[in-house]
Amino acid sequence: MTTEIISFVLLLLVLAAVVCNLYLTNKWRDKSHELLGEQKTALHDLDQSLKNQKDSLGNLVSDIQSFQEPLSKLRRYLSGGTLAGTFGEWSLEAIVSDIFSSNRYEKNVEITLGSGKRVEFVIKLPEGLLPIDAKFPSALYDNYIEAADAGNRDQVRDAENAIKRRVISDAADIKEKYVQTGITIDLGIMYIPSESLMQLIDRLDGLREQVFSDSRVLILGPNSLAAYLISIHMGFRTLSLNERAGEILEEFGKLKKEFEKFGSTTTDLKKKAEALLKEVDEYAIRERQMKKAIDRMDQLDQ
Repeated sequence: MTTEIISFVLLLLVLAAVVCNLYLTNKWRDKSHELLGEQKTALHDLDQSLKNQKDSLGNLVSDIQSFQEPLSKLRRYLSGGTLAGTFGEWSLEAIVSDIFSSNRYEKNVEITLGSGKRVEFVIKLPEGLLPIDAKFPSALYDNYIEAADAGNRDQVRDAENAIKRRVISDAADIKEKYVQTGITIDLGIMYIPSESLMQLIDRLDGLREQVFSDSRVLILGPNSLAAYLISIHMGFRTLSLNERAGEILEEFGKLKKEFEKFGSTTTDLKKKAEALLKEVDEYAIRERQMKKAIDRMDQLDQ
């Protein structure tokens, strides 16, 4: 009997172990399916994120390419002598028209009539015209930049010398064509529409001083030209104020004369008033004397 009970208990334990094993196996399988589902979802999200990043990078590359295209066009545009000159003229006009009213400057002026040589702008000064011409040796400057980027010192030196020769030649050209005694002042301006190129010119030893000494031409960039023209504009305003001051002094002189006349008139009027008062006093005295005489006559009648 005891043996049967023990066998039964062992059977129950085995069944319980099998049930527990099945339960744990199903639970683990369910958990595994859940984890696999989460992993699949995460992988799908990651794949979608990578796809979005790929699309964004593609758009960025496309935008960069579209941005490089107009830059390349601008570079090609400025590399041409005539077109680069047009760019310089536009820049120059923007500065001049922003500082002066239209009656203070002229555009494309033929300094010597019949010569066909026209300077881009002139400023009308009391002493004469101030010619301003834009120069932009962009191709030479491109050569300098390429040589500097490559680190080739010999090419850099050659590019600097080429720019120096062009600047000296352009200054002589401005002096010959546009600086004319009796029409302009003894000074011309070469406008360089690039601050970076101006910085290079400033680094070339004594170039600006040499050009001014030999050709009486100032080399100015956008910032320095604007400052110089503003100083001229302030001179115009000072001159205008001086002219107005002369008018005011003239009007004050007229007022002073009128005031002096008025003062004299007032003195004469005062004298006449005093004389009139004196005559009134005399008439009053005579009136009293006449009244006394009449009173005495009335007393004699009584």
